[in-house]
Amino acid sequence: MNDTHSDADRYVLTELGMRYLAARAGTPPGTFARHGGVTFVEPEESDRPERVLRHREHTIGVNRFFVLLADARRAGWQLDEWRNEAESTHRFIDQDDRTSWIRPDGAGVLRHGAAAYPFLLEYDRGTLDAGDYRAKFEGYRRYYHSEAWREAFRSEPVLLFVCADSRAEYRVAQMVRAANIDLPVMLASERRVARHPSNADGILGSVWRNPRRDGWLQAFPGLSAHFHCDLETNVAKIADGRVDRSDARARDSAAGWSD
Repeated sequence: MNDTHSDADRYVLTELGMRYLAARAGTPPGTFARHGGVTFVEPEESDRPERVLRHREHTIGVNRFFVLLADARRAGWQLDEWRNEAESTHRFIDQDDRTSWIRPDGAGVLRHGAAAYPFLLEYDRGTLDAGDYRAKFEGYRRYYHSEAWREAFRSEPVLLFVCADSRAEYRVAQMVRAANIDLPVMLASERRVARHPSNADGILGSVWRNPRRDGWLQAFPGLSAHFHCDLETNVAKIADGRVDRSDARARDSAAGWSD
Protein backbone atom coordinates (compact mmCIF):
# COMPACT_ATOMS: atom_id res chain seq x y z
CA MET A 1 0.00 0.00 0.00
CA ASN A 2 1.36 3.39 -0.95
CA ASP A 3 1.86 6.02 1.73
CA THR A 4 -0.06 9.06 0.55
CA HIS A 5 0.06 10.88 3.87
CA SER A 6 1.77 14.23 4.18
CA ASP A 7 3.48 15.73 7.22
CA ALA A 8 0.22 17.48 8.04
CA ASP A 9 -1.48 14.07 8.45
CA ARG A 10 0.82 12.89 11.24
CA TYR A 11 -0.32 13.19 14.83
CA VAL A 12 1.14 12.69 18.29
CA LEU A 13 -0.62 11.34 21.37
CA THR A 14 -1.14 13.91 24.12
CA GLU A 15 -1.39 13.27 27.85
CA LEU A 16 -5.18 13.62 27.59
CA GLY A 17 -5.21 10.90 24.96
CA MET A 18 -3.04 8.70 27.16
CA ARG A 19 -5.45 9.20 30.08
CA TYR A 20 -8.37 8.23 27.84
CA LEU A 21 -6.60 5.00 26.83
CA ALA A 22 -5.75 4.30 30.48
CA ALA A 23 -9.40 4.75 31.50
CA ARG A 24 -10.55 2.47 28.68
CA ALA A 25 -8.05 -0.17 29.86
CA GLY A 26 -9.13 0.27 33.51
CA THR A 27 -5.56 1.16 34.53
CA PRO A 28 -4.33 4.14 36.61
CA PRO A 29 -2.79 6.78 34.28
CA GLY A 30 0.61 6.64 35.98
CA THR A 31 0.82 2.87 35.59
CA PHE A 32 -0.42 3.02 32.02
CA ALA A 33 2.13 5.73 31.14
CA ARG A 34 4.97 3.52 32.40
CA HIS A 35 3.81 0.14 31.15
CA GLY A 36 1.05 0.71 28.60
CA GLY A 37 3.28 0.47 25.56
CA VAL A 38 2.41 3.95 24.27
CA THR A 39 4.43 7.12 23.89
CA PHE A 40 2.83 10.51 24.43
CA VAL A 41 3.76 14.17 24.58
CA GLU A 42 4.37 15.35 28.12
CA PRO A 43 2.43 18.47 29.26
CA GLU A 44 5.61 20.56 29.45
CA GLU A 45 6.30 19.74 25.81
CA SER A 46 2.90 20.85 24.47
CA ASP A 47 3.99 24.48 24.08
CA ARG A 48 7.38 23.51 22.62
CA PRO A 49 6.66 22.55 19.00
CA GLU A 50 10.33 21.92 18.25
CA ARG A 51 10.46 19.23 20.95
CA VAL A 52 7.27 17.65 19.62
CA LEU A 53 8.79 17.64 16.13
CA ARG A 54 11.98 15.96 17.38
CA HIS A 55 9.89 13.35 19.17
CA ARG A 56 7.90 12.66 16.00
CA GLU A 57 10.97 12.38 13.77
CA HIS A 58 12.63 10.06 16.29
CA THR A 59 9.57 7.79 16.38
CA ILE A 60 9.41 7.68 12.59
CA GLY A 61 13.10 6.74 12.46
CA VAL A 62 12.63 3.88 14.93
CA ASN A 63 9.59 2.56 13.06
CA ARG A 64 11.43 2.83 9.75
CA PHE A 65 14.16 0.53 11.08
CA PHE A 66 11.65 -2.10 12.19
CA VAL A 67 9.93 -1.97 8.82
CA LEU A 68 13.29 -2.72 7.19
CA LEU A 69 13.68 -5.72 9.49
CA ALA A 70 10.18 -6.92 8.69
CA ASP A 71 11.02 -6.64 5.00
CA ALA A 72 13.84 -9.15 5.55
CA ARG A 73 11.24 -11.89 5.17
CA ARG A 74 12.12 -11.78 1.48
CA ALA A 75 15.45 -13.33 2.42
CA GLY A 76 13.89 -15.98 4.64
CA TRP A 77 14.08 -14.03 7.90
CA GLN A 78 11.15 -13.27 10.18
CA LEU A 79 10.69 -10.47 12.70
CA ASP A 80 9.24 -12.54 15.55
CA GLU A 81 8.99 -9.72 18.08
CA TRP A 82 8.73 -5.94 17.80
CA ARG A 83 8.83 -4.21 21.17
CA ASN A 84 8.43 -0.46 21.50
CA GLU A 85 10.22 1.77 24.00
CA ALA A 86 7.83 1.15 26.86
CA GLU A 87 7.93 -2.60 26.33
CA SER A 88 11.74 -2.57 26.04
CA THR A 89 12.44 -0.55 29.18
CA HIS A 90 13.98 -2.92 31.71
CA ARG A 91 14.41 -2.38 35.43
CA PHE A 92 16.78 -4.85 37.09
CA ILE A 93 19.10 -5.52 40.03
CA ASP A 94 22.72 -5.24 38.93
CA GLN A 95 25.78 -7.17 40.12
CA ASP A 96 26.19 -4.75 43.06
CA ASP A 97 22.59 -5.30 44.23
CA ARG A 98 21.59 -1.84 43.01
CA THR A 99 18.42 -1.10 41.10
CA SER A 100 19.31 -0.12 37.55
CA TRP A 101 17.49 0.24 34.28
CA ILE A 102 17.90 0.61 30.54
CA ARG A 103 15.53 2.33 28.16
CA PRO A 104 16.27 1.43 24.55
CA ASP A 105 14.12 2.85 21.77
CA GLY A 106 13.00 -0.64 20.86
CA ALA A 107 13.87 -4.32 20.99
CA GLY A 108 12.96 -7.48 19.20
CA VAL A 109 13.84 -10.91 17.97
CA LEU A 110 14.75 -11.73 14.38
CA ARG A 111 14.50 -15.37 13.36
CA HIS A 112 16.02 -17.41 10.56
CA GLY A 113 14.92 -21.03 10.59
CA ALA A 114 15.40 -22.39 14.09
CA ALA A 115 17.87 -19.67 15.08
CA ALA A 116 16.66 -16.58 16.96
CA TYR A 117 18.66 -13.35 17.25
CA PRO A 118 17.53 -10.87 19.92
CA PHE A 119 18.52 -7.21 19.75
CA LEU A 120 18.13 -3.86 21.46
CA LEU A 121 17.77 -0.73 19.36
CA GLU A 122 19.00 2.80 19.92
CA TYR A 123 18.04 5.30 17.23
CA ASP A 124 20.36 8.30 17.38
CA ARG A 125 19.81 11.65 15.68
CA GLY A 126 22.87 13.27 17.25
CA THR A 127 20.85 15.25 19.82
CA LEU A 128 22.26 13.76 23.05
CA ASP A 129 25.07 15.35 25.03
CA ALA A 130 28.09 13.61 26.57
CA GLY A 131 26.36 13.20 29.93
CA ASP A 132 23.41 11.43 28.30
CA TYR A 133 25.73 8.99 26.58
CA ARG A 134 27.70 8.28 29.77
CA ALA A 135 24.52 7.46 31.68
CA LYS A 136 23.19 5.34 28.81
CA PHE A 137 26.36 3.28 28.44
CA GLU A 138 26.73 2.81 32.19
CA GLY A 139 23.22 1.38 32.26
CA TYR A 140 24.07 -1.02 29.46
CA ARG A 141 27.33 -1.99 31.17
CA ARG A 142 25.41 -3.06 34.26
CA TYR A 143 22.74 -4.76 32.16
CA TYR A 144 25.19 -6.97 30.29
CA HIS A 145 27.58 -7.57 33.20
CA SER A 146 24.76 -8.78 35.44
CA GLU A 147 23.23 -10.74 32.54
CA ALA A 148 19.90 -9.04 33.19
CA TRP A 149 19.00 -9.79 29.58
CA ARG A 150 18.16 -13.34 30.68
CA GLU A 151 14.90 -11.97 32.11
CA ALA A 152 13.71 -11.01 28.62
CA PHE A 153 15.67 -13.08 26.07
CA ARG A 154 16.98 -16.60 25.68
CA SER A 155 20.38 -15.38 24.46
CA GLU A 156 22.41 -12.21 24.78
CA PRO A 157 20.97 -9.44 22.58
CA VAL A 158 23.18 -7.36 20.32
CA LEU A 159 22.94 -3.60 20.91
CA LEU A 160 22.28 -1.82 17.62
CA PHE A 161 22.80 1.91 17.19
CA VAL A 162 21.14 3.18 14.01
CA CYS A 163 22.21 6.76 13.39
CA ALA A 164 20.45 9.36 11.28
CA ASP A 165 23.68 10.26 9.46
CA SER A 166 27.43 9.67 9.46
CA ARG A 167 28.09 12.56 11.83
CA ALA A 168 25.81 11.06 14.48
CA GLU A 169 27.39 7.64 13.93
CA TYR A 170 30.88 9.04 14.39
CA ARG A 171 29.86 10.79 17.60
CA VAL A 172 28.35 7.62 19.07
CA ALA A 173 31.54 5.73 18.17
CA GLN A 174 33.59 8.32 20.04
CA MET A 175 31.36 8.00 23.10
CA VAL A 176 31.62 4.19 23.09
CA ARG A 177 35.41 4.42 22.93
CA ALA A 178 35.49 7.03 25.69
CA ALA A 179 33.33 4.82 27.92
CA ASN A 180 36.04 2.15 27.64
CA ILE A 181 33.64 -0.72 28.23
CA ASP A 182 33.17 -3.82 26.13
CA LEU A 183 29.60 -4.04 24.88
CA PRO A 184 28.15 -6.11 22.02
CA VAL A 185 27.39 -2.88 20.18
CA MET A 186 27.24 -2.25 16.45
CA LEU A 187 26.68 0.99 14.59
CA ALA A 188 25.32 1.92 11.19
CA SER A 189 23.83 4.95 9.52
CA GLU A 190 20.35 4.89 8.00
CA ARG A 191 21.82 5.41 4.57
CA ARG A 192 24.07 2.38 4.89
CA VAL A 193 21.38 -0.06 6.08
CA ALA A 194 19.03 0.89 3.26
CA ARG A 195 18.74 -1.54 0.34
CA HIS A 196 20.37 -0.17 -2.82
CA PRO A 197 22.33 -1.56 -5.81
CA SER A 198 25.63 -1.64 -3.91
CA ASN A 199 23.99 -3.29 -0.87
CA ALA A 200 21.48 -5.83 -2.11
CA ASP A 201 21.26 -7.39 1.38
CA GLY A 202 20.18 -4.11 2.95
CA ILE A 203 20.04 -4.24 6.72
CA LEU A 204 21.29 -7.84 6.72
CA GLY A 205 24.44 -6.93 4.82
CA SER A 206 27.97 -6.31 6.06
CA VAL A 207 27.21 -2.67 6.80
CA TRP A 208 27.72 -2.54 10.58
CA ARG A 209 30.68 -1.55 12.74
CA ASN A 210 31.91 -2.25 16.23
CA PRO A 211 33.58 1.04 17.26
CA ARG A 212 36.26 -0.83 19.21
CA ARG A 213 37.36 -3.00 16.27
CA ASP A 214 38.17 -2.50 12.59
CA GLY A 215 36.10 -4.23 9.94
CA TRP A 216 32.62 -4.65 8.54
CA LEU A 217 30.11 -6.74 10.44
CA GLN A 218 26.77 -8.38 9.84
CA ALA A 219 24.31 -7.64 12.62
CA PHE A 220 22.77 -11.07 12.08
CA PRO A 221 23.65 -13.88 12.57
CA GLY A 222 25.82 -12.15 15.13
CA LEU A 223 29.24 -10.92 16.08
CA SER A 224 30.98 -14.02 14.72
CA ALA A 225 30.38 -12.83 11.16
CA HIS A 226 33.32 -10.43 10.90
CA PHE A 227 34.32 -9.02 7.54
CA HIS A 228 37.63 -7.16 7.33
CA CYS A 229 37.59 -3.59 6.16
CA ASP A 230 39.02 -2.90 2.69
CA LEU A 231 41.31 0.01 3.53
CA GLU A 232 42.35 0.57 -0.07
CA THR A 233 38.75 1.03 -1.16
CA ASN A 234 38.06 3.53 1.59
CA VAL A 235 41.26 5.46 0.93
CA ALA A 236 40.12 5.64 -2.69
CA LYS A 237 36.91 7.28 -1.50
CA ILE A 238 38.98 10.12 -0.09
CA ALA A 239 41.06 10.34 -3.25
CA ASP A 240 38.09 10.70 -5.60
CA GLY A 241 36.29 13.24 -3.42
CA ARG A 242 33.59 11.06 -1.89
CA VAL A 243 35.01 12.01 1.51
CA ASP A 244 35.96 15.60 2.23
CA ARG A 245 39.74 15.81 2.71
CA SER A 246 39.37 18.76 5.03
CA ASP A 247 37.06 16.84 7.34
CA ALA A 248 38.71 15.94 10.62
CA ARG A 249 37.05 12.55 10.35
CA ALA A 250 38.90 11.61 7.14
CA ARG A 251 41.26 9.48 9.19
CA ASP A 252 38.37 7.33 10.37
CA SER A 253 36.79 7.38 6.93
CA ALA A 254 39.92 5.73 5.57
CA ALA A 255 39.40 2.98 8.12
CA GLY A 256 35.83 2.46 6.98
CA TRP A 257 33.71 4.97 8.86
CA SER A 258 32.33 6.66 5.77
CA ASP A 259 28.99 5.82 4.23
